[in-house]
Amino acid sequence: MRLLIASVFFCLLLTSCGPTVVYEQEYDIEESGWTYADSLSFNFTIEDTTLTYEYLLDLTHSADFPHQNFYVNLHTRFPSGQRSSQQLSLQMADNFGQWYGDCGGGTCELSIPILQKARFQSPGAYSLTVEQNTRENPLQNINALGLRVVVSE
Repeated sequence: MRLLIASVFFCLLLTSCGPTVVYEQEYDIEESGWTYADSLSFNFTIEDTTLTYEYLLDLTHSADFPHQNFYVNLHTRFPSGQRSSQQLSLQMADNFGQWYGDCGGGTCELSIPILQKARFQSPGAYSLTVEQNTRENPLQNINALGLRVVVSE
């Protein structure tokens, strides 16, 4: 009986840990590469404006990617209709060429925080569009890109 109670407690402990995911979506990138025209749109709803949130870009790339970073343009649309844009460098490796994240079998996966401890001013529908903005078109060796919106801990 004690073993059963301990097992249930341990399972509850494991499931209660970690951030609360509000939104999660991932897009696979075509083998032919990520072109300028292939923008990725993520649409989500924020209901609770009293919490703080984080945006995490989940990136899967080939270990053959020839750069330590690449640039994207981020376009945000707010419930009011207002829009904002910014350019961001996604750092994938350190200055010595060591990949961040988990690598194995020729593929690397990493999560890049792009917004931390943010409060949304109003509830409603939000949109984040990501465009690749490098000198290469199409950009090769990017396999997938996703967005997670989580409640900050």
